[in-house]
Amino acid sequence: MSKRQITIKPTCMRELLVFPAERAASLWEKINWLVTDPFPDGKLKKKLQGGDGIYRLRVGDHRVFYRFGDDWVSLLGVRRRQEDTYRAIPDGDQSPQLPPDFDDDLDDVLEAATPPSFTFEPASTVKALPIAITKDWLKEQSVPAGAYPFLLRCKTEEDLLEAPVGGDVLARVLDAMFPPSLEVVAQQPDLVVPSTEHLVRYKEGDLLGFLLRLDEDQVRLTRWAMKGPTMVRGGAGTGKSTVALYRVKEVLESAGATGDETVLFTTYTRALLTVTRQLLEQILSPAQMARVRVATVDQIAREVVSERRKVGALESDYDAMKRLKKLRSAFVPTSPSAFEAKRRKRALDRLSDKYIVEEFDWIIDGRDLRTVDEYKAAPRPGRGVAFNEGLRETLWELRQVFLEHAGERFPALRKEALEVVRAGSSNLQWDFVFVDEAQDLSPTALALMAEVARTPEGLFFAADSKQSIYSRNYTWSAAHPRLQFRGRTAVLRRNYRSTKEIDRAAFTMLRPETDEKLEASNSVHEGPLPVLVRGVDEANEAEWIARFVRQMSRHLHLRPSAAAVLVPAGAVGENLAQSLSDAGLPARYFAGRELDLAADVVKVITLYSAKGLEFPIVVAAGFHDGTYPVAEDFDDPELFDERMRHERRLLYVGLTRAMRGLMLVVPDGCRHDALLELNTDDWHVEDAR
Repeated sequence: MSKRQITIKPTCMRELLVFPAERAASLWEKINWLVTDPFPDGKLKKKLQGGDGIYRLRVGDHRVFYRFGDDWVSLLGVRRRQEDTYRAIPDGDQSPQLPPDFDDDLDDVLEAATPPSFTFEPASTVKALPIAITKDWLKEQSVPAGAYPFLLRCKTEEDLLEAPVGGDVLARVLDAMFPPSLEVVAQQPDLVVPSTEHLVRYKEGDLLGFLLRLDEDQVRLTRWAMKGPTMVRGGAGTGKSTVALYRVKEVLESAGATGDETVLFTTYTRALLTVTRQLLEQILSPAQMARVRVATVDQIAREVVSERRKVGALESDYDAMKRLKKLRSAFVPTSPSAFEAKRRKRALDRLSDKYIVEEFDWIIDGRDLRTVDEYKAAPRPGRGVAFNEGLRETLWELRQVFLEHAGERFPALRKEALEVVRAGSSNLQWDFVFVDEAQDLSPTALALMAEVARTPEGLFFAADSKQSIYSRNYTWSAAHPRLQFRGRTAVLRRNYRSTKEIDRAAFTMLRPETDEKLEASNSVHEGPLPVLVRGVDEANEAEWIARFVRQMSRHLHLRPSAAAVLVPAGAVGENLAQSLSDAGLPARYFAGRELDLAADVVKVITLYSAKGLEFPIVVAAGFHDGTYPVAEDFDDPELFDERMRHERRLLYVGLTRAMRGLMLVVPDGCRHDALLELNTDDWHVEDAR
């Protein structure tokens, strides 16, 4: 029989990392054996009683647990014999080595286990370790002696999860102390392993992860409507990006392919570039990968402009906002009369700095408007308030002043890059262009992607209108004539990232726009209700967050650094990170482009920076006065409604970054409409007052 496809569970990936390196060759040999012959033989391979088609294979004193079908083998775990996996194992059985030909009758019955439940405790709690850590016990787990001083001091689960030891060491200790039930592991998603060599690379630290195994709907979309432009829509965690990755392989190997086709695959953030590149390397040959470019849209824009001139240092959005605030204080509109100037200034003062910068970036630069007359004539659906001619002239005038003092900014680079490509002056073009998270690209950025594709047939977009954190105020075809998706749009609805409870709570945050239909995802995982804490004093916010992160990381047996705290503004994030560190929970604020996902600290980032990312544990906090819009700050109710639409989408994006644990902190006196209108039936509610 031909070899079966190997898949692996996330828990098994962690267990591979701590498998003894000196015996790894034997493990790879046995796994290779399984993909050709997984059937039980009564001795080395057995079916476990009490499990849903779960088998075990002996590898020395370890056991490989697996399931299999006609064309696949799924690796569930790689565990030492004495770990608490079976029923009826004597308590005193702690022998680290068993004879290779040892055949015991006890290890053919699977230990049924109930998944531990999670209930948030508002008071600080500690939980003693189930096993006392001793030097002899650490030696049995092959823990390096240098970690002994830190681990021997651990008496509680919190002590252990926060011990200053390497991640591989901690994983080894956790696996020995808290081996999860194989029945629970079997419900985890399957990740595709191209070959045993990729398992070797992963164990040696040369590979970050594996691609999700596609379901039937996703497989169909990898080959559907191959001549684009094609769009796949779906909510957070539905696998849009994974479908796009597999589709790259399909277009390069499709009938009629010459072997010279080139591909551009765009990611939303730079933080995703490395992992995206490595995932593609798993399904493509080296020759195919050499023809694939992975980049952000802004990287492409910068490179296009660099073909013509030197690009200087880029100004951050935060610095641009600070500069605009200073310019506005001294700005006086030009007008036919002093009365009209004052009237225009009052109208301008009603707009926030953020709203004005968005107007520059998304309407003027984003739609490539080149003159004040074009701006005055441009429709602005979705922006919340109708600007009269005088206010548009004033905003155009303010923008000219803003540009005089500006450094390089990506909205302007996108616009300039589009001009270069349209003029035929760029060498950057690809046969196929894949655009992920397309809903959050400006019309200019979308047009640039459409132009760098040699033909419209090579365009593939992945998008989700629920995650659109900016007011798109345009149709796809209005952004570029090539973007005609009618008849070539498909929808994914199954959510593999978040639990049903998290997805339901996040979805109710949304309010559909006119003629917009929003559909909830169908999550495949279940978990505890997300936690809503109301009435928190700002001085105690870090204490509540630290309490939840510690309890949830203990429940999931993860380091606290698996958590992210999402905030509405950078200044809030910097203060909160310091407060968390002062509370004994190491945390660091990361600006969007500086995010280090491997840092062993709680990541504090803005809601904007979290776009496209995911974390096992998420806390949304920092909603203090001045970080969100309130009705009394808006003379025009329509403008306030537009801002709240934006805020709701932003919160939805933030909450759906959570995979298993979610907390939302609402400060005392909070006036944020979306937070005050929450349906508390979807939350475990704590009142901090």
